Amino acid sequence: MSTAAAKAEARRKAILNRGADRLAKLTTSARGEDSPVYSSPDPPLAPLPTHSTNVRQFLGEDTPTPPIQSRTASNSRPAPFASQPDPSVWSDEQQQQLMNALMGAARGASPSFPSQQPQSVDALPEDNPLAALMSMMPPAGGQGGAGMPPGMVPPGANMFGQPPAQRKPKTLLQKLLPIVHLIAGWALLAYFVFWKEPQAFEAQPHTSAAEGSAWRRWAELGWRRPEDVWGVQFVPFFWAFTTLTIVLHSWRIFQGLDPVQPPMLLSLALPHLPAPLPSIIINGMKYMQIGSVFFDDIAVLLFGVGFIIWLASWFAS
Repeated sequence: MSTAAAKAEARRKAILNRGADRLAKLTTSARGEDSPVYSSPDPPLAPLPTHSTNVRQFLGEDTPTPPIQSRTASNSRPAPFASQPDPSVWSDEQQQQLMNALMGAARGASPSFPSQQPQSVDALPEDNPLAALMSMMPPAGGQGGAGMPPGMVPPGANMFGQPPAQRKPKTLLQKLLPIVHLIAGWALLAYFVFWKEPQAFEAQPHTSAAEGSAWRRWAELGWRRPEDVWGVQFVPFFWAFTTLTIVLHSWRIFQGLDPVQPPMLLSLALPHLPAPLPSIIINGMKYMQIGSVFFDDIAVLLFGVGFIIWLASWFAS
């Protein structure tokens, strides 16, 4: 009973002291901080009696109090983060594993750069992983302008680490193909202008005065449409030109003179596309290439027709 009475008495005194202190602060709030009631220290609380073991375990009071660090002045200052290691800083073992992995990738790199020698792991700085990575990077001129760290796939290489396929130099026949198309188109045009068109004109009824005026008929195309009888005659030149173009393109396709080379990004994406799409894209690029050459042939043909009309105007005058 004495213990319970002592606890009740101590609790009552503590409540009274706290209530008196709050009342004193409220009554002296208008007087300012210089009031002696406001600045008076709180009376010490009465010591509580000793609790039993069960009560201390229930309240968690048996936890050991951490030692209070001494505030005595000293010349030696403790290093920051000395009591607890920083989890963001790599340990020596982790840095060693990183260096081993990087050096293993460097040893498995392409042997096309014999001047590069892998550095030893012990010679690399272990306190700074970024400095270690920068030290492993070769100079910009050591790889012929590639400037890539060892073991890293250079841009343009495929997914297996192999270098990109270099374009083969054009053969002499591939270089002469535009000249072949030019000569074939102009030869066909000359055949129809100097041979087939005069035959079609002779087959039409005309007077003797109009004979031998082939240059005049071609010169008239410069300012008016051709007449039915007295102008340039219609001949099946378009079908002959189409047949010649098909023959030339078929020969180029069967000889493999125009290999399709898609761009780098497209060539990287083609293996990952579904089955029909790669063949459709490649065939579409082939047809686009054929169409480009066909338009070039038409441009050469129109230039030839314009040149003949300009030349005929000089001869007709």
